[in-house]
Amino acid sequence: MGEQQPKASMNYAVTVVRQDENRAVARARGHELTLNVKKGDGAAGFNAAETLLAALGTCLLTNINAIAAKMRLQIDEARVEFTAVRQDNPPLLTHVQYNLILSSPEPPEKLEELYRLAVKWGTVANTVTQGIQADGRLTIVA
Repeated sequence: MGEQQPKASMNYAVTVVRQDENRAVARARGHELTLNVKKGDGAAGFNAAETLLAALGTCLLTNINAIAAKMRLQIDEARVEFTAVRQDNPPLLTHVQYNLILSSPEPPEKLEELYRLAVKWGTVANTVTQGIQADGRLTIVA
């Protein structure tokens, strides 16, 4: 028997449109995010690698919020700081390091459990750490 694929429970749709040689705009659900698409220049916004790191941070903080509420934990401040190493050939992030910083009066063991669950249930966190098969195609419009 073939391997059974997990059932998809949520779909995402994002469109990224090049505005000019420096900028692109990502759109989803009525929101916009300006992105930098000129290599070596970050003046127009986040570049692709920074956007990936921001997505990972957003994923972790989303779960921190949701799980802390379920666990009835008080979180006064939460932030994620990233560093990443990029190689040139082929272009690839070879190492990502992050530090989740929580300010809370809760016991450390509760916060450690919160962190463990936030990573475990993170869509982007799991995608980045476990990898993904991305399928693409080219459509040419004349």
